[in-house]
Amino acid sequence: MSNAGLYVLSFGASLAAALVLTPLAARAAHRVGALDEPVGHKTHTTITPYLGGIAVMLALVVVGAASNAANPNQQLLTILGGAAVLTVTGLIDDLGGGLSPLIRLGLEAAAGLALWLVGVQAGVFAVDALDLVVTVTWVVAVVNAYNMTDNMDGLAGGVASASALGIAFVTASQGDYLVASFAFAVAGASLGFLRSNFPPARIFLGDAGSMMLGFLIAALTLHLDLTTAYPWTRLTVIALLAFVPMTDLTVVVVARLLGRRPVFSGGTDHTSHRLTHRGLSRRGVALLIPGVQLVFSAVAVVVAVVDTEALTNAVMVAGVAIWLTTLIALLRLPHPMPDRVVDVRGGPVAVRGR
Repeated sequence: MSNAGLYVLSFGASLAAALVLTPLAARAAHRVGALDEPVGHKTHTTITPYLGGIAVMLALVVVGAASNAANPNQQLLTILGGAAVLTVTGLIDDLGGGLSPLIRLGLEAAAGLALWLVGVQAGVFAVDALDLVVTVTWVVAVVNAYNMTDNMDGLAGGVASASALGIAFVTASQGDYLVASFAFAVAGASLGFLRSNFPPARIFLGDAGSMMLGFLIAALTLHLDLTTAYPWTRLTVIALLAFVPMTDLTVVVVARLLGRRPVFSGGTDHTSHRLTHRGLSRRGVALLIPGVQLVFSAVAVVVAVVDTEALTNAVMVAGVAIWLTTLIALLRLPHPMPDRVVDVRGGPVAVRGR
């Protein structure tokens, strides 16, 4: 089978699996009581099942296991294993277990350490200890960023699919067909889930799904082993592929620090809440925010393929300027119920804006 055929098969198989498994996960959630009630700071109006993340994970396990059976790869197995661990971690919260913040952060850090040990690393410095810190920090940050992004219907899955598609095309252009096929699978599974999660959502990802998708995007961006002529190209590409969730994370953290509110609490001060407060519909937000990430992912592909110092420098300067401008503009936008913040069980990674 050609590489193009493998990519289509990976995308299509995970898409189909998610389409089938997501309604089944919703039924299971009703049976076990994994339901999200519209209370406190949450913005949905009806009781909605969790466990959408389980459907996405199972869809990826099927594709990942098949790929690894054909081409055994320790790094892919480690990525799948880390995703599975964080899926279970989030599932415990979805079912009302409530792990402590330190345990959750510890498991995220352990997943980052596992990546580093098998060679999926940041590679920023020539000192192993520093690269380990950067690798673990990146994993923890992106996992929490995606957990925060899962605050309104259609967002986390849409953003993840946009990032995964960018990773897929970048790695495909580098001839890394195994990582590219798995990235296409992540995109397909995320889009399949969106069939039931697009506003008005019939099922949520839950912490199990948002933590899992965040880890997969973090791991796959770290796996980008670009053969570049300019060293800053890889860092620029990675930053572009996670631009939207990391920007939202920054907005929330800065806003809460400035407002002297707990950073690790639920609230309605995310980018999506600010946009809907200004009159944009939820469907509009669910199209706009992932659409912005898709644009940045496309730019990342161009930077990786062209790989010139001039283009990379220009994109770096423009990216920083856009990021700062966006940050300031979003912080100036009002958001609903600014003082109504409700603590969420589980701590840092349990932040939800619903």
